Amino acid sequence: MSKNIFAAALAAMGFFTGVQNAMAEDNLFKNYAYDAPIAKYTEAAGYYDCSADVGATARCIDDVDFLDQKFTAGLVFSGDKLMLVSLFAPYDRDLFGRAIGALAKTFTLVALTDGKSVLDLVELAGKAKNKDEYTAKLTNYESLALSANDLTYSFVEGLTPLKGASNVHSLMASAPANIRGADLIVSGEGDESSIIIKFSFPRLDENKIAQQAKKPVESF
Repeated sequence: MSKNIFAAALAAMGFFTGVQNAMAEDNLFKNYAYDAPIAKYTEAAGYYDCSADVGATARCIDDVDFLDQKFTAGLVFSGDKLMLVSLFAPYDRDLFGRAIGALAKTFTLVALTDGKSVLDLVELAGKAKNKDEYTAKLTNYESLALSANDLTYSFVEGLTPLKGASNVHSLMASAPANIRGADLIVSGEGDESSIIIKFSFPRLDENKIAQQAKKPVESF
């Protein structure tokens, strides 16, 4: 099944004309709150243990409605606290377009990844001579990655590219701690193709890891 190219128009719009500013609240997706306790997601409420499939402590639930589509939602926990929500569905060209369009309303596309390299769109926007060069490089990267059936679109919510930000890292370093990120992943080939949408708070996760690293440890 062919996969459409959408990123160039969206990213160019974000970096060259700006996007709507919006501050993310601490909900990862709908009413799934960051740091919610795992005890909240019970079998009685329809959740089941999918840790073995996910590779981390996780609870899943089927038939979650989003974008006129039924998704399986995977909730990933750290220390029994919710840190990531992923939505899984078979690849569909129309669903792909709806997902890109929905994210673009309040999120800014900042990077593309093909599993082997990263196209930093903040850096590209700063180095490109003009919009045409920027669009050409982005379109080429996206096309090749989609042909290889492995592409991740990385978004952040409520951020317009800041003056002085030379790359995604510097952009995120100056962002609010509760800035929400979303990864739209297109993976697989033919009938095995899937769409995954991951919602996270990357800076809150970084802060949590840093705090854990500072804690004293027992001697060994």
